[in-house]
Amino acid sequence: MFWTVITASLALFLDMIMKHWSTLHLGSGDVVAVPGLLTLRLTHNDGIALGLMSGNKIALLVLPVGIMICGWLMLRKYRSTRYIQIACGLILGGFLGNYAERLFQGYVVDMIYFPFLPWFVCNVADVAVCFGVALLMISLLFRPQDWREKDAKD
Repeated sequence: MFWTVITASLALFLDMIMKHWSTLHLGSGDVVAVPGLLTLRLTHNDGIALGLMSGNKIALLVLPVGIMICGWLMLRKYRSTRYIQIACGLILGGFLGNYAERLFQGYVVDMIYFPFLPWFVCNVADVAVCFGVALLMISLLFRPQDWREKDAKD
């Protein structure tokens, strides 16, 4: 649990800082960070991934919470290794960053643009969620020790 809280807090903090900085400094245009690879571009997304469900406020507030509850219900029967705690912390921190912004502002600030993916603009929270899910997938495939069920005395 310790590593989940630390990782989630760090992901949430970095996401909030980057969104604030982007709002202050990217309003006048793009900033090319690495030519052909990474550009910073301010956008507002009132949907979820790739703008899906844009305008459906109830679904945008209920669906993510439901997914997080399902994930917690599935993972709670397994021992919590540091690897799994870090993966879950990334997912939780990313969830909190985007969910809070969607709840209070009605949209999410995105700023990370990859020119080779012209339909996709994301933020630090999105990256954290993707890395957390990737770590869980790697764990499922290559780390069976992470998926031992808790004993009755745990």
